[in-house]
Amino acid sequence: MGKALVIVESPAKIKTLRKFLGNHFIFESSVGHIRDLPQKEFGIDVEHDFEPHYVTLPDKKEVIKKIQDAAKKADVVYLSPDPDREGEAIAWHIASILPKGTKFLRVAFQSITKAAVQAALEHPREIDMDLVNAQQARRLLDRIVGYKISPILTRKVKRGRSGTSAGRVQSVALKLVVDREKAIEAFVPVEYWTLESLLETPEKARPFQAVLNTVGGLKVEKERIGEKPCFLISDRKTADTLLAKLKKAKYRVDSVEKKEKKRNPVPPFITSTLQQEASRHYGFAVSRTMSIAQDHYEGIEMGTFGAEGMITYMRTDSVNIAPEAISAAREYIKDHFGAAYLPDQPKIYASKKTAQEAHEAIRPTSLARDPEQIKKYLTVDQYKLYLLIWRRFVASQMNPAIYDTVSADIGTDQDMTLRASGSVLKFNGYLAAYEEKKDKTHQEEEDENAKILPPLEENMPLNLVDALSTQSFTKPPPRFTEASLVKELERLGIGRPSTYAAIMNKIQSRDYTVKEHQALKPTELGKVICQMLEENFAPIMDVTFTAQMEDQLEQVAEQDKDWKQIIRGFWQDFIPLVEKAEKDAMVPKLLTDIDCPKCGSKLQKIWSRNKYFYGCSNYPDCDYTSPIEAISFNKEDYAADFDWDQKCSVCGSEMILRFGRFGPFLGCSRYPDCKTIVNIPKKGEIIYRAEDMPSCPAIGCDGHLTARKSRFGKTFFSCSNYPDCDVIVNNLEDAASKYPNHPKTAYVKKKKGKWGAKKKDEEKAAPKGKKTAKARSSKKSVSTKPAPRLSSELADVVGAEALSRTEATKKLWDYIKANGLQDPKNKRLIVPDAKLAKVIGKKPVDMMKLAGLLSKHFEK
Repeated sequence: MGKALVIVESPAKIKTLRKFLGNHFIFESSVGHIRDLPQKEFGIDVEHDFEPHYVTLPDKKEVIKKIQDAAKKADVVYLSPDPDREGEAIAWHIASILPKGTKFLRVAFQSITKAAVQAALEHPREIDMDLVNAQQARRLLDRIVGYKISPILTRKVKRGRSGTSAGRVQSVALKLVVDREKAIEAFVPVEYWTLESLLETPEKARPFQAVLNTVGGLKVEKERIGEKPCFLISDRKTADTLLAKLKKAKYRVDSVEKKEKKRNPVPPFITSTLQQEASRHYGFAVSRTMSIAQDHYEGIEMGTFGAEGMITYMRTDSVNIAPEAISAAREYIKDHFGAAYLPDQPKIYASKKTAQEAHEAIRPTSLARDPEQIKKYLTVDQYKLYLLIWRRFVASQMNPAIYDTVSADIGTDQDMTLRASGSVLKFNGYLAAYEEKKDKTHQEEEDENAKILPPLEENMPLNLVDALSTQSFTKPPPRFTEASLVKELERLGIGRPSTYAAIMNKIQSRDYTVKEHQALKPTELGKVICQMLEENFAPIMDVTFTAQMEDQLEQVAEQDKDWKQIIRGFWQDFIPLVEKAEKDAMVPKLLTDIDCPKCGSKLQKIWSRNKYFYGCSNYPDCDYTSPIEAISFNKEDYAADFDWDQKCSVCGSEMILRFGRFGPFLGCSRYPDCKTIVNIPKKGEIIYRAEDMPSCPAIGCDGHLTARKSRFGKTFFSCSNYPDCDVIVNNLEDAASKYPNHPKTAYVKKKKGKWGAKKKDEEKAAPKGKKTAKARSSKKSVSTKPAPRLSSELADVVGAEALSRTEATKKLWDYIKANGLQDPKNKRLIVPDAKLAKVIGKKPVDMMKLAGLLSKHFEK
């Protein structure tokens, strides 16, 4: 038997495959794409029916040579890139560079296990050109949009070298984020009041709450929606009037409704739901989730067991499950949970119509690899994600959870009714294995059904224990998180499983959005880009149009549409928009009602690079300009005794009010020749005057220590001669002890440590495409060194005698938060209780010093 060559995308898979297939196979990796459209030219021949011009990627010449040399030694070549449209296109590109006459077949591995790999090799096929053409159409559409729109944006927005970009799908994602921000900004809170009565039965069983439901026959609502009649409690006066009635009312049970409610298990993961749940459970970014999942798919080294693929392919929108996997899950459920948790028939879930049915859902490749048993071979993140996938898959084949629910309508003699609801978990069902988390939003309220009601019967009189009212305000819609944005894109039919991570990365890396408390907030630049695209390229920003385009691309994959026809139609409608935008597109100047301090004309907001500034509408006759922040700046918000007229402490020049990323400050008027700055303290902050500050402790330095602020708002002290002097401390009293006999030394920017430097050198030496694979494979070398033992004091706090430093720190923070040990006014300050004081001392400690204080509590 001759040799067979297996070509995969990632070199990380080769070690796993070699273990399964033995010496009859040789292996090479394409390290991703080997051919693509040229980077510095359009690459699409419009005159010849949009024929793409593919070129070999510059960093793949050595990779291609290795593949070609290996192919000459093989009787057959198995093209085995990932089992999706992009992987099919990569296989097609690899086939194009093979030596003439080479026999090749396509083999797709849905999972990297011995059985799955051998089964796939027994059923090779031809390259599916419908899938290839669907990917080609997607690539050409993205190139047309990006190549034609991005230069226009860059010229009009004037970002210089930073540049801007537009994408067919990323631009719609940006629009969703911007539109949500507009809705938040336009939102007007509505006041409403909730009235409740605390009641008890004649037997004086446990009191329960009932919420005011109707007044005068009208249902109580938070705000009026449409023309439907309702009763609003919109102010304290109305609330107090109703509260007085509730306090003197007589109560009775009008009706009781009891039901059994089932809560069905959720399907196993697809790409989008995995990304959402990893974000909800662990706060993982989409890109982080996919990187960890890629590790699991390609195979993880497990000591004497060798490397093994842990999960099925992770870029999928299908909830199909292989019959043998369902059988294994049912067997596991019966053995570990009992017959009551096992349905009579296997659960079969329906995928959406555009799903690739050849794929499976994301699941463990073998239930024999229990998460706890293999935990020692996994990193913390790998274990977390594998546990999530494992539990979700097992739960998907279990019986529903069952609740007993009770709803009671309670009448009064005051023409008002109340409602009380409650439920009890009767059978936990699939919840014994897994419970899906919900997005945290402002609109989440306490789940009334979680309450337990005492036995109630119709016409039963009730006694009032107390009545109370609560003021609230309606909340705006929440900002998108990465998880909720992926969910929305999927709901709208935009993007593919393989594109979600790239979309999230692009709208953040281009400074179009920033993250605030895990939520995506559009920057001014993002808003401007979105506005320009909507005004000049409406179809590209139309959610419906983009979703329809996705449907057409699916039709290509299903042999129902000619891919060139899609490109022709798009080009015909798109190019006129480009030509018009090249002439007319601009960032409009926004006229305001603010008078110019210099000439009295109105100011206008003018865009420059990354933000707006104010400029006089009478320009060029009036040259007044001002940062946006300066117009609304109020000195009364800052320390009353701050010296606004102080001179530069270095050169004696005037100081000017300036605005930076971290707020206002005074800067020397001779900048950039003199770079002296003075932070402006807010009310209540300590003011450090230059004349009161100690001299610099460095020998030969004539400077003095000056207060500065970090980007996190923390005050520190450094020499006024910085960067010519490198003295820097967090506390003034530490200066002398930290710098004894220290000569004046110029500041030198710290270089990366040996590990960072080593990694950087490896990346420079390796071909570009190998960077991701090397980074991934480096994560898999897991240390089996036992966790260090902890001191008795630290063990008492974290509840374990031996833990890694990371795990111990995490548990310490859990303890701090659970016991409320952060100063309410300054969350960075830890105020220890008696138990924690034995670890870090009795005095409050800055959170940044915790790591140093913990060191002595780990056994060397």
